[in-house]
Amino acid sequence: MALHMPEPTVPPLPLLDYKVLSFDVYGSLIEYKAHILDSFQPLLSRLPPSSPFLNSTPLTTTVPDSASVGSIEFLKLFQRQEDAIKLEKPVKRFDEILAEIWRRIATELGVQSSDDEARTFGSEAVISAWPTFPGTLDALKRLSKHYKLVALSNIDHFAWEITAHSTASRLGEVSWWKVFTAEDFGDDATRADEAKLETLIQYCTDHGVKKEEMLHVAQSLGHDQAPAKRLGLSSVWLIGDGPRWGKETESKMALEKRLVGYAWRFRNLKEFADEVDRVARG
Repeated sequence: MALHMPEPTVPPLPLLDYKVLSFDVYGSLIEYKAHILDSFQPLLSRLPPSSPFLNSTPLTTTVPDSASVGSIEFLKLFQRQEDAIKLEKPVKRFDEILAEIWRRIATELGVQSSDDEARTFGSEAVISAWPTFPGTLDALKRLSKHYKLVALSNIDHFAWEITAHSTASRLGEVSWWKVFTAEDFGDDATRADEAKLETLIQYCTDHGVKKEEMLHVAQSLGHDQAPAKRLGLSSVWLIGDGPRWGKETESKMALEKRLVGYAWRFRNLKEFADEVDRVARG
């Protein structure tokens, strides 16, 4: 699907005039969707063959390695459960959220499951297995030569520590200027997307970086690109694995409704880092 570029939220600066790059973590730097599906196979294998979550039809023939209709529908169910749990009090730790998602999905689908299975899904072993996208670690290291880097995520500190020190992601090797996690954004989960960017803006301005000198880099349109526009923050959209998971319609809708205002668009973080390097070479 050919997409036009939106009108930028604010007039973009030359790339090297920005001082801070902020990054969403899960979905932008960390690849997790396929790994969630793999972890849920023991539960999914107990569904009847007629279950819509087992539909193996590829969503589209135009996208290489396109996910199946059933996989995409299951991830929608997963996201609904996650969103609901994050709104509940008291706030659960990330591993507890994952375990509770497993329990509720098993209940909703009428599948028998043990609490051991739920706890296993929320374990450090599962979280630490989620890798960075190919080329992402090298891209971050290259970008750190030109900018201050900020990790900005709605995951909690517990999950960040697992991710940062895992051999699959190695994000702890990156020279982060600052890392913000869910504990830093207040307790109103209904506006967590805005709160994380407001926290970023406040921290940067307190440390001498103007709002117009910040550039938010992320894949999610709803959780990152749209809030960036609402708050007047320049952004880069990483298309990432969205097309594989059937996000073309969402991408087109966001443009048609003028919900996003990213000034740059790249397939992945490697392409963005390549462009920054090209500009730096003059």
